[in-house]
Amino acid sequence: MAKTVLILGDQLSLDYISSLGTHPTEDTVLMVEDWSLVERKPYHRKKIALVWSAMRHFRDELESRGYSVLYKVQASIVTCIAEIGQPTVCIEPREQGVRELLVAQGVTFEPDPYWFVSPSAFSEWMSSRKQPRLEQYYRMVRQQTGYLMDGEKPVGDVWNFDKENRKPFPKNHQAILQPSFAPDETTLDVISIVKDIPNLTADLDNFTEAVTRDAALARLRWFVHYALADFGRYEDAMSSRDMYGFHSILSPALNLSLLSPAECIDAAVEAYSANMAPLASVEAFVRQVLGWREYMFHLYEWLGSDSWNEQNALGATEPLPDFYWTGRTRMNCLNITITDTLRTGYAHHIIRLMLQGNFALLLGVNPTEIRDWFWAAFLDAYDWVVTPNVIGMSQAADNGLTATKPYAASGAYIDRMSDYCKGCVYKPKESSGETACPFTTLYWDFLMRHENTSLAKTRLSTNYLALRGKTPADRAAIAERRTMLKKLLQSNQL
Repeated sequence: MAKTVLILGDQLSLDYISSLGTHPTEDTVLMVEDWSLVERKPYHRKKIALVWSAMRHFRDELESRGYSVLYKVQASIVTCIAEIGQPTVCIEPREQGVRELLVAQGVTFEPDPYWFVSPSAFSEWMSSRKQPRLEQYYRMVRQQTGYLMDGEKPVGDVWNFDKENRKPFPKNHQAILQPSFAPDETTLDVISIVKDIPNLTADLDNFTEAVTRDAALARLRWFVHYALADFGRYEDAMSSRDMYGFHSILSPALNLSLLSPAECIDAAVEAYSANMAPLASVEAFVRQVLGWREYMFHLYEWLGSDSWNEQNALGATEPLPDFYWTGRTRMNCLNITITDTLRTGYAHHIIRLMLQGNFALLLGVNPTEIRDWFWAAFLDAYDWVVTPNVIGMSQAADNGLTATKPYAASGAYIDRMSDYCKGCVYKPKESSGETACPFTTLYWDFLMRHENTSLAKTRLSTNYLALRGKTPADRAAIAERRTMLKKLLQSNQL
């Protein structure tokens, strides 16, 4: 019986076509540039251009292989399904809101073959645990898949190399040349449409993203040959001269399904076997893809999107500062990194966690507001990605479900791991006074605000030992500085 095979914008894989049993001549492949999904958030224009261009290139590939493709623009998925009027199948959507939309239209789902662990298997794994923990999950999946395993033991007798992978860049560090992909006629057509869509964020200057599988594979090869060897030791490093470091920047392609997680991991493990990259770097990359990426998805699924939106364990209510949308702030670190994000739609995970997310945590921003900014600003952002990462890990709003302590840090951390503090008007060692670094002031203020809560009994307890050294006068000066910072924020002068 003929059927409609619905391919969503983040399902651009021939593996999905095969998993759905798609017959080239009998079935219709439906692809829709649904404007109602675009209008949900003020997305980065490059994100929309990336998705639509990748969709159109995948359509062309399917047609070249003899598939019948119905490709609709400026349309509604719901309307298109109703108009076709035949059974519709789809790989199970990762975003719960999209899934609910399609269930209401009678769409049936097949499991996503790109997860190493199914959602039901994760739920079963959780049934015997009081609380999820990444390290336990990661070890379990390593054992199941055999990645970097020597029998029952991890290769090198160590499960992770976090302690080795926290080095700042050396003073003579130079950025390596990143691969780029000139837009073809198809992409240029998409750019001409997206640039005029109102209420989106940023612009489309210098769009050079990987929008095809061939380009995504080229970026994977580049990472393995030129960046993987140094990725581990410098994965936490930040620099005003190098926003990318040795990161792979594969997440946009992975989250569009232009690449499978398995082939990315396989490429890294093969590089280790060929002595092209040290174990610490390869394990760090494997942990990001096999461990953290999947773990976040499963936490999102397990708790449920609506429940995540209700999480606010720290009672954070402050509005998101305007500079997140403009980059205009006197704080050098946030001025540079937010401006870069608005320009490119990218920042690596430490910039997101320890700068962009950390400031919102210390200030006490409503977690859904900072979540929505991440969702809008980044090329690789989807609900399943940003919700647990931001509300849980970054903002500690989930009462310790995702992480055992909040990722709160003062200006001292930023000074140690970057060169942003050099030339900044604010001083990272000062917590009070007109030149005090806002991160440092707000770090101590954050500890003071939560001093009599359960937060002080988490792994932050060592941080609270340092707080005991603050005199009543110190505390009063920090509180006074916080009041001034809030006034500066309200007048856009911070």
